[in-house]
Amino acid sequence: MGCQIGWVRPGPGTASYTAGVAGQGMRQGRRPEPPSAGHGPTADGWPSRPGPRAQAKARRAAEHRRHTPWFVRQLALTAALAGVTLGLVMVVQQRWRQGLFGVGAVLLVMALTRLLLPTRSVGMLAVRGRLFDVVTLLLLGIAVIGLTLSVPLPRP
Repeated sequence: MGCQIGWVRPGPGTASYTAGVAGQGMRQGRRPEPPSAGHGPTADGWPSRPGPRAQAKARRAAEHRRHTPWFVRQLALTAALAGVTLGLVMVVQQRWRQGLFGVGAVLLVMALTRLLLPTRSVGMLAVRGRLFDVVTLLLLGIAVIGLTLSVPLPRP
């Protein structure tokens, strides 16, 4: 449960500060209902509720999220995990050079994905800001590929 803290207008000429626990409501100083249900701020400057179209759109989006499996909603992350898993399986099968090269390539593709797609579409690939994520993934991908290529080939 979160805590709601805010200014409340209890009466003419006075301002008081109240805090309440979300879900239980505030006893005194409860925010009054806005007088109009239109869009934009009301006459007293308080924002109004979203209109019926916005509410219906939010309900449809919530219903879609509820019925879609997580791995479909997180498609970029699922593809990245599948690529890294495939690379690590190759490492276990004694094909470590190809496997690690694949892991580095997946990291570079993740950086490109994070750079091009909006934050809402990349899901859990968005850890920090876009620039931080892209630079970190690029450095890791280049490091893995560089280290993999720097190991000399065995002499026959």
